[in-house]
Amino acid sequence: MIIIEFREIRLEDKPIIDDYFQQKRYEQADATFMTLFAWQKPYEIQWAEEDDVMYIRSGRGKKQFWIPPFAKKDGSFLKGVQRMHEWFDEHGYPFLMKGVTPAAAERIRTLCEDCYEFTPDRDNYEYVYLTQDLINLSGKKFRQKKNNLNHFRNQYIGNWEYVPITEEIFDECMEAEKTWYDQHEEQDDDEELLGERHAIEEVFNNWEILQPTGGAIRMYNKIVAFSIGEMLNDDTAIIHFEKSDPNIRGLYQVINHEFVVHAWPHTTYINREEDMGIPGLRHSKESYNPHHYVEKFDVTLKK
Repeated sequence: MIIIEFREIRLEDKPIIDDYFQQKRYEQADATFMTLFAWQKPYEIQWAEEDDVMYIRSGRGKKQFWIPPFAKKDGSFLKGVQRMHEWFDEHGYPFLMKGVTPAAAERIRTLCEDCYEFTPDRDNYEYVYLTQDLINLSGKKFRQKKNNLNHFRNQYIGNWEYVPITEEIFDECMEAEKTWYDQHEEQDDDEELLGERHAIEEVFNNWEILQPTGGAIRMYNKIVAFSIGEMLNDDTAIIHFEKSDPNIRGLYQVINHEFVVHAWPHTTYINREEDMGIPGLRHSKESYNPHHYVEKFDVTLKK
């Protein structure tokens, strides 16, 4: 007997998957259709539905993992975890759940207090900021950010503008992404960077259905930075992608600031996702003084 049959994520699945994510307030990037759809090929993501519970798995063979199940009102989160155990046992794979938030961890513990190991996955903690902090950049803790922002504005006065992303500039944005990639391919994980490029292309190719919000910076008639996000829950926007030419001082601060000012002033929080353990990215995200983190844990069985 095959337990839980997984399939690829199709655009026509969006209303079904969205309905699961709207059942309660989720803070993590995993709880958006756009994340799953855009990254499904690089991360080999699939989904399944059974008895008002949705399951998401990633990877292959003994390296695959699941994220905690999403349950509707009439579905059971704990039964979902038990069904996961059955699936791993049937396939002979070691039980591994990733992306487990503290709230999900507490619920999992109620199944068996001493059965699981909970290991903090710091590289995948998501950074959540107060929107007004990112807009105002007030006080000493944001002094350097404001200095860089003002330097850019003064240096390039009259030679730059913020523009919303529309179909007309998709190709220009991908050119900016290529510029960024060429400057990073030797120092970062090339496979991860190519996966991200594919994810961005998927978003552009399906923009009308996914309905993201995007903004870009044009300098001297060329797109040099862009950012793409969406609403995550009723008070939080999430930034999925942000690319900026690192050789232009203040440009990173400008795209960060302008995107929030133009697209998300009505929100309370901005989730800027994880740092993946990349030292430079971690330093950058820490330097914006996050309000809190969406903590994540890996869950395995105790030996």
